[in-house]
Amino acid sequence: MSAGAGAPPGPRARAQKGSASLLVLAVVAGALLLAAASAAAGQVAAAAVRAAGAADAAALAAAADLPLGARGACARAGAVAREAGAELLVCQAAGAGAVEVAVAVRPPGLAGAVGRPSARARAGPQP
Repeated sequence: MSAGAGAPPGPRARAQKGSASLLVLAVVAGALLLAAASAAAGQVAAAAVRAAGAADAAALAAAADLPLGARGACARAGAVAREAGAELLVCQAAGAGAVEVAVAVRPPGLAGAVGRPSARARAGPQP
């Protein structure tokens, strides 16, 4: 009897049955992993931009309040940083009416577990 269209599959054909499904599953899993990594990188980049804006705003607010005292100026910088979704890390008078600040922003989701982008800013007269 010859192996025709109605013949049962041989041992080699049975061993390969379903291997295409595993390959498709692996490709889809890889694509999902790549998409998640890209999304996390985008969240970190957006947080870095937010940190830079928050640092600028906090430094400007602190410089405006510096004539009232460094303590009050840094309190104002902290409030402005919080309003911008950042945490004030450093606030110090830099002499001659200038203030330097550093802030950090926690990215949302799993990207926040990796680290927090930070930014520094200075406001006041030129040194």
